Amino acid sequence: MNNVQVLEGVSPQAIPFDDLFAQQQPVILRDLVKEWPLVQAAKGVALEAMALLEQHDSGRPLLVYKGAPAIKARFAYNDSCTGFNFKSEKSTIAAAFAHIREQLAQEEHDYLYINSLKFNDGFPELSRQHQLNFNHPEFENNQPVAKIWLGTESIAAAHFDQPKNLACCVQGKRRFTLFAPDQVHNLYPGPLSPTPGGQVVTMADLNAPDFEKFPRLQQALDNAYIADLEPGDALYYPSMWWHQVQAYDRFNIMVNFWWMAAEPHLGNPMDALMHCMLSVRDRPLAEQQAWRELFNYYIFDDAQQVRQHLPVESQGALAPMDDTMARRMRSLLLNNLNR
Repeated sequence: MNNVQVLEGVSPQAIPFDDLFAQQQPVILRDLVKEWPLVQAAKGVALEAMALLEQHDSGRPLLVYKGAPAIKARFAYNDSCTGFNFKSEKSTIAAAFAHIREQLAQEEHDYLYINSLKFNDGFPELSRQHQLNFNHPEFENNQPVAKIWLGTESIAAAHFDQPKNLACCVQGKRRFTLFAPDQVHNLYPGPLSPTPGGQVVTMADLNAPDFEKFPRLQQALDNAYIADLEPGDALYYPSMWWHQVQAYDRFNIMVNFWWMAAEPHLGNPMDALMHCMLSVRDRPLAEQQAWRELFNYYIFDDAQQVRQHLPVESQGALAPMDDTMARRMRSLLLNNLNR
C-alpha cells in the first residue's frame, strides 16, 4: 500500500491547487475545515450536528438508502446483481434522523444513507457558511458543486467519479481506500446497470477479500492508497480514481466539492464507451486491432500531429474542439444512430 501525502496548516482561503494538481494522486489536507460550524458542533453533545442540520433543513423530499442490520453497513448488490441489498425510499431529513435516533441504543440497527444531496438544496443557509475559496483558473468554466452525505455507518463500494473531488470529513471518522485508474483491471467491476449509486462499483468486498474468487484483487490492494480522516480533515483526489468510502460512527457527515477540469461542451466519455461496446467490441479480432490503431491515432496520440498536414479550413473535427463543433458532431451522431 502507498502512503498518502499530508499537508498541514492549509487555510480554506489559500488552498494550494497547483501543488495538489501536480501530485496526480490523493493528498490529505489536515484540519482544513476544522473551524466549520458543523465540525465544531460535532465536537459537542452527541448528535448536536444533527440538530443543527434539522434547524436549517429546507424540508425538501430526498432519497434515503435503508439497509437491514444484516448488511453490516455495506451497501451493495443482491446475490444475482439484478438489484441491491437495500431499499431506496423518498423521505425527509426529519424522518431519517428520527429513525436513527430511535435506534441509537440498539447494537443491531438499520443502516441509513443519504448520499450526494446538493448542499444548497438541502441546507441553503449552512451551505453558505461552509465554503472554500476556489480561486484558480481551473474553476473559471467549471464551478465546484457542493454535496453533503449523511447517515449511519456505511461502506460505499469502490467506484470512480469523473469529477475531481475535495472531500471534507465533518462528523465521524472516515476511511478512503483509493486506486489509480490503471487498477480497473484488478478491481472486478460490476454491471454497468443497475448500479448502487449511479457508477460502476467493484464486486469485491475490500474489507473481506476473497482472493479465490477475485485473484487479481491482491494486486489492487498492494497498490492502494489509504486515507484515514478525522473531523476537520479533507482529502483531494483526481478524476477517475477508484475509491471505497467507509464511515465508522453512528452518525456521519461529509461535504464534498466536485468539479470537472474539461470544458462542458466535451460531453460525457461514458457515452462514447457505451457506443464502442455497441459498434466495436464484438467485431472480429483483426477488425478490433485495426480500430485500436485508429483510436490511438485520432484520440490518444498527439492531436497536433494528426492535423498538422491539413489546411486549417479542412480540419473540421480534427481541430481543437469548441462549442460550435461539439454541437455539429452531436447532431451528426444522433442522425447516424437513428438511421
